[in-house]
Amino acid sequence: MEYKIVKKIDIGGSDRICYRCIKERENYILVWDKNLAHHIKMQKHLFEKGVSVPEIHWIDEDSSLILMEDLGDNSLYELSQKKRSILVQYRKALKELVKLQVDGYDDAPIKDHYDYQHIKWEQQYFKKHFLNQCCNIPSGKIKKLDNDLEKLARSLLKEAEPWSNFLMHRDYQSQNIYIKGRKAKIIDYQAARIGPLTYDLAALLRDSYVNITPKNEKKLIDYYLECLTKKRIKYTKRQFLRAYELTALQRNMQALGAFANLWLNKGKVFFKEHIPRGLELLRRGLEKTEFTELCDCVNCEQVTKKCLSNS
Repeated sequence: MEYKIVKKIDIGGSDRICYRCIKERENYILVWDKNLAHHIKMQKHLFEKGVSVPEIHWIDEDSSLILMEDLGDNSLYELSQKKRSILVQYRKALKELVKLQVDGYDDAPIKDHYDYQHIKWEQQYFKKHFLNQCCNIPSGKIKKLDNDLEKLARSLLKEAEPWSNFLMHRDYQSQNIYIKGRKAKIIDYQAARIGPLTYDLAALLRDSYVNITPKNEKKLIDYYLECLTKKRIKYTKRQFLRAYELTALQRNMQALGAFANLWLNKGKVFFKEHIPRGLELLRRGLEKTEFTELCDCVNCEQVTKKCLSNS
């Protein structure tokens, strides 16, 4: 019996192409991936480390195809849209995140680090696609942000330094985490780097797709820190939270740049609806910080009008 394709699956900003297919009443996910070799390498590494990722059923390297376990439709994002309390599910995602970051670090098949150069690349991405292309902020005004952005980059690296050598998923948000059975399962790990613990935590809890209240965010951070303690990772809570806040600013800027680029340059119009939430998170994070030029820019009337007109 052949595999029968049921439907194409929307996977957001990725270039991969995915289909749900069926054979003998069992569902599978068929993926075309131009970077198949790295995908397989990362999956095998994480699977061997006990991290919950989809199982591989077969591989056709000549066609860049891989048949994988179907995780169903219960992503954290989809579950959050049902307006139910999902703290329990988020705790599962955090527990699995710590396993990925700590257990997945040893012998990870990755050389790239989340370093100063990558932070500056993300900042440039934000300036180019969100501020200039999306909001029409002139280059001269954007140039005035350079001091604040440099200070943010240096401060982030300094504050996060004690926890900078761990495996970093790099896009650990609600659409890349599925709840299947009693476990959270992770997809889209191909862009992983070596980097700070705080980046993936910020990506999940300051997620532009899901409105997590500050009260629930605090509860989930406390749970995450408990998980780190069980892994014998030492931290000073005050410094960790400072690093988290700085990383969240960086992550929210990266996300806004990505939404604008995917919408305006790649024709994925549905990403524009997440820009207002992303802007709200960035504005909230900048309150009472020393980054006054950046705060003034993202709070200016021009950005507000442009983002509201696109929502």
